[in-house]
Amino acid sequence: MSGRETHTQAVLAICTVTWNDAVNLPRFFEALAGLQGPPFRLIVVDNASTDGTVESLREHAGAASFPLRVIVLHENRGFAGGLNRALDSAFASDPRPDWVLSLNADAWPTPDYAMRLIESLERFTSSERPVGAVTGRLLRANDDRGPGGPCPGGRSEKRLIDACGMALTRSWRHVDRGSGQIDRGQYPATERVFGGSGAATLFLGAALRDAAVAGRVLDDDFHSYREDAELCFRLRERGWEVLYEPRARAVHGRVNLPRRRRQMSREVNFHSLKNRYLLQLYHRGLADLPRTLLGTSVRELGIVAYVLLREPSSLAAYAWLWRNRRRLLERRRMIRSRRRVPPRMTARWFGRTSLPIDPERPRILIIGSRGIPAAYSGYETMIEALAPRLAERGWPVTVYCRSHYVDRRLRSHRGVDLVVLPTLRTKYGDTPVHTLLSCLHVALFARGARAALVVNGANAIFLPLLWPRRIRTGLHVDGIEKRRAKWGWPGRFVYSVSERLACLLPGVTVSDAEVIADHYRALYRRETTMIRYGVEPRPIASHPILEELGLERRRYFLYVSRFEPENNPHRVVAAYSRAGGDLPLVMVGDAPYASAFIAEMKRTADPRVRFPGAVYGDRYRGLLSSALATVHATEVGGTHPALVEAMGYGNCVLVNDEPANRETAGEAAIYFEVRDRASLTAAFEQAAGDPARARRLGDRAARRAASEFNWEQVTDQYEQLFRRLCQGR
Repeated sequence: MSGRETHTQAVLAICTVTWNDAVNLPRFFEALAGLQGPPFRLIVVDNASTDGTVESLREHAGAASFPLRVIVLHENRGFAGGLNRALDSAFASDPRPDWVLSLNADAWPTPDYAMRLIESLERFTSSERPVGAVTGRLLRANDDRGPGGPCPGGRSEKRLIDACGMALTRSWRHVDRGSGQIDRGQYPATERVFGGSGAATLFLGAALRDAAVAGRVLDDDFHSYREDAELCFRLRERGWEVLYEPRARAVHGRVNLPRRRRQMSREVNFHSLKNRYLLQLYHRGLADLPRTLLGTSVRELGIVAYVLLREPSSLAAYAWLWRNRRRLLERRRMIRSRRRVPPRMTARWFGRTSLPIDPERPRILIIGSRGIPAAYSGYETMIEALAPRLAERGWPVTVYCRSHYVDRRLRSHRGVDLVVLPTLRTKYGDTPVHTLLSCLHVALFARGARAALVVNGANAIFLPLLWPRRIRTGLHVDGIEKRRAKWGWPGRFVYSVSERLACLLPGVTVSDAEVIADHYRALYRRETTMIRYGVEPRPIASHPILEELGLERRRYFLYVSRFEPENNPHRVVAAYSRAGGDLPLVMVGDAPYASAFIAEMKRTADPRVRFPGAVYGDRYRGLLSSALATVHATEVGGTHPALVEAMGYGNCVLVNDEPANRETAGEAAIYFEVRDRASLTAAFEQAAGDPARARRLGDRAARRAASEFNWEQVTDQYEQLFRRLCQGR
């Protein structure tokens, strides 16, 4: 029975086993209706449900927007038997599916779940380490939440982790990583894990067929529970890797938990105990004894005592094992005869929760910024976006941070290791002293690092300190710093010398705009690697900061930048005072060494101007999401992150007509000459006088940002850069 013809070709097969799941099906089909990625077909095997599950499936079959086949069994064959029947149907189709997603009816994926898993599988598989399965971040379902409620990836403090991959303990237990913990963003990186829960794991079709024994992917004897762990053992013994992908998220309405054992049925407890011994019979060996003998012995004694004293009904499991011993021993022989990797390779997983994607992948260092979490400017914003993405892709990353910007007690952030060091809090000493201490720390303590991204051209002089560690460097030079008005002659001299050193000392010089690349090419004959910034818009429809500042949606101007002379905040405020109308101007920013400059600007500002100071996080996103237009008056630098972000959020952008800015905004901006007050005033009046045109320009800016400034593409480029550095090229 099907909502469409069952012969429809699909590269992804979703296999689901139901048993009295009628209550879960509405949420389940709602989640599948929004699933992104390759075309898929759904195969549901029902295990003799008695609650109307089959009738509900038939109703959904008629309305489904994807091919759906329902197979009704007249007896409960458990999850193993049911999934085997679904897999038989999937692999009998033409063409065979490239991937199989095992998905429970009480597991509700986010729209990008399958797409993220497939991307991870394809990105990290190799001939040396073929990936056979990828699992995502499963969060425990709350009764009032599903795909139609708050996002499974939300930050609710009450949301619990259900599973972040499967791990093995030294007592021969397989456990779900993080199960029952409050979701605080732990387990943020893509990594290798022992296995994945059958509730929501993507398998490579070829891997399942390769791991099958006597034509069956799962062992029917397991019926229910631990069958996914047994499959993961066989995958590993055949040389397949299993990955955990944190960006793929789903909600799982798990009912049976170890702490609820006494409330479970006799049948459930029988299978749970029986399958523990089946798992050990098939896969336990001498190689894991050094790691597991003590822990397993203690646990087995406890299990036997518990069954005798508290759960005598489960004694039937021992009788079943004895009656079927000959058949089970024959299956054990078949499984072990098919091993491709030495047992010690599987044994190393006992007591481990994860391993890096590539054990030979070296550590990356990022030096020269104030650090993350971002609380200052463009470099920090870039690193906040880039470093966690690299960590998610399996790169060990360390960011060096300054103690007056980042809490000394903070050791990691979103999967990135942090080293927090002191510095001099002075205009000319802050950056060089911290970079000097960071490079000395690397020379003395950093292990496993082979590449470093050093930001700020003034730090070029410290690069030789990294050479004894054979760390190859990329130096991000940003703009033409010697032209910044905030520097006196000593600062301009340092940056002039640094420009020359930036062409001699680093392995790669990194620029973020063609204008900067042309400068180094023309003046020093130095080719740079041009990598832009990115943007990942996450609009907030309405945020309390609007009410706090007395603002209305799409009825205010926004300026975001450090309050320094070359960014012209004073000229923006002065030109705005001559513009008519009642739309406020919100000046977001600050600067640590420009207090007199800022005080004078505020003293002469129009009453319509708001100064909320430096704003970050959701407050900043709230302002970006609702502005009529944003003003960008920078004169020095390459690609400015604030301009890219404003474009990504669909703002009409008023931009100083300077080469790097025009390179960024293209034809999606209203341009002005910042030193011509009338020109800037006219830009304000154009946006305020024609809101419809401002919205059209904002839409055009958003499209340009989506195509030209994508963080995933930027991360791809940095990955290529680090690979080149690590390989000595």
